[in-house]
Amino acid sequence: MTNKQLWLFCDGATGALEAPPLVAGSRTAWRKYFQGESGCAAAAVARNGRGQIVGWRWRRLPVVSNNEAEYAALLLGLEVATELQAPEVYCVMDSEIVIGQMSGHFAVHSHHLRPLHWQACAAVRKLPSVHFCLIPREWNRLADGLAGQTLMPWHDLCKAITAFNREAFV
Repeated sequence: MTNKQLWLFCDGATGALEAPPLVAGSRTAWRKYFQGESGCAAAAVARNGRGQIVGWRWRRLPVVSNNEAEYAALLLGLEVATELQAPEVYCVMDSEIVIGQMSGHFAVHSHHLRPLHWQACAAVRKLPSVHFCLIPREWNRLADGLAGQTLMPWHDLCKAITAFNREAFV
């Protein structure tokens, strides 16, 4: 990697999918295929020091807590950083719990989070320099969007897009 810094924007998603507000008349197609869908996902987007996207990962998860999904997102980001052999990594998240635990300010009391925390600590030890940054949720839209996209079942999404286009051009 030629640039010294790698910024990892990580986010976990849990909950039900909502039909996005599209063109009038199109919401029926989205409701038909996504109503009642729920799930969990994790995503990470890596940017270099100039802000260019240099990598990303996403993964659908089994039903987990919000904090478990956030840790899964961090682990995905650390995988990208390791692959890119990043010398200096900034893990940027909107999860106060994960950032607080990874920076040593909060204890890890949850028996569900403890193994994920240990995995993240092991991944951090493989990298030369790692920093943890808490940001407002609004600043993490790209990773949040990628996690949300991961929750959409691919075949159903394709059907909904086809149905939307039929309705939009009638």
